[in-house]
Amino acid sequence: MSIKNRIKVFFTDFFRKLKNEQLAIDELSLFLIILAFVAIIFIMLLNLHRFSFTVWIPLLIAYWRTLSKNRIKRHKENRIFIKYFYPANSFVRNTYRGITVKKDHTYFNCKNCMQQLRIPKKTGHVKVTCPKCSNAFIKKTFSGHLKNLKQKISR
Repeated sequence: MSIKNRIKVFFTDFFRKLKNEQLAIDELSLFLIILAFVAIIFIMLLNLHRFSFTVWIPLLIAYWRTLSKNRIKRHKENRIFIKYFYPANSFVRNTYRGITVKKDHTYFNCKNCMQQLRIPKKTGHVKVTCPKCSNAFIKKTFSGHLKNLKQKISR
């Protein structure tokens, strides 16, 4: 069998196993693949070509994990990774979400239970009822403050 046919058989078998869920790319393997691509970009931008071999390390580990037959050990490794990686990942996601959503919403805390609430910015004065403790109060958004200032200036 020629090298070309061996490579073709290998990839055909690999993708067949991946499709039938005999192989699984878990969070740790996906993280290693993303890390390799970020390293490639970093190396290319900073012109550090002498370190280009380091990109292969996370890629080879990710493929080795995917092709490994010891699924119990890989599952334990993935659980440990998630345990330590998830807090950082959720912090980044929440920060990004907070930045993108803050354009449209005002965030504040309930005075009774400190539950974080949000209301649309363009509402002005709103009667808010906390879903956790059922405390009702009136809250002004930024546009509500602007309306008050306009009324005071126009008098």
